[in-house]
Amino acid sequence: MPIWMQILMASGVLLFLGGLAALARALIEPHLLTIDRITISVPISVSSENAVPSTDPASDETLLRVAFFSDIHGKGCKVPLPKLLDGIFQTPCDAVLFAGDIADSCKKPAEGLHILRAVSDRARRSGIPCFAVRGNHDRLITSDQARNAGFRLLADEYVELKGASGARFLLIGVDDPGKKNRFFPGLPTDLPSDFDAARRIVLVHNPDFVFSQTEPPHYRYQLSGHLHGGQIALPLIRLMRISRGDRLPKEGFLWGPLQKNGVSGYVTRGVGCGMLPLRLFSKPQVVHLSFMRGMRAPENR
Repeated sequence: MPIWMQILMASGVLLFLGGLAALARALIEPHLLTIDRITISVPISVSSENAVPSTDPASDETLLRVAFFSDIHGKGCKVPLPKLLDGIFQTPCDAVLFAGDIADSCKKPAEGLHILRAVSDRARRSGIPCFAVRGNHDRLITSDQARNAGFRLLADEYVELKGASGARFLLIGVDDPGKKNRFFPGLPTDLPSDFDAARRIVLVHNPDFVFSQTEPPHYRYQLSGHLHGGQIALPLIRLMRISRGDRLPKEGFLWGPLQKNGVSGYVTRGVGCGMLPLRLFSKPQVVHLSFMRGMRAPENR
């Protein structure tokens, strides 16, 4: 057999074995969970109010702590529920935030609502409030369904968040318009004037919302999901996701710390799978966010 044919056959075998290894990993990853701790800068002018003593050495700098996750997608969440709960409540927090896509393709939300109920049951025992926004798969989910699952659904609404430090922030939940004819609404027009932009947090499913606002924006922080970190983070699959029309992926951004147009925040990879029950180099993720005082505000870019 010619040497070139031997090389070709060996290459084919290696490619086949590599494909099998990638498939095995893609089947395993949806059952895993990464827990990340992220610090978000808060201008030094934003101070805590009625601060309470604490033995935590960082308490004089930590204004607000939230546990943040997204994208359950019904039965598309393969992370075992006890593991997910332990990840969300691994460290103390002032609120639990969910950035949308309870259901999958607007159908059969029961599984996703069951997971939210388990989260809120555990949060309630510690007096932790839970808030959510709709994702593009959640148009049929009502406020009553979310309330029965222990989450307050913010549909272009806002609520005050108060950290253990005494610091007060305004959480603004922006409703997702759905999968077709997508547009991004403005912020509610009746935002309290005593919360300036440096104390406003926007919870919105699609991170492209950041492009729809005026500059400088009327809020400083944004928390989103939607992109799944690419879910299958291979070049060809990533290219297919970019072709969907979302703007941030076209700029090479799929997850992680967000700094854009004067806004700072985070885009999570989510905990579930969309379409196929596969993840590759994009493990499910729960994020613990600490809003810290005394750090430089993000630059506009």
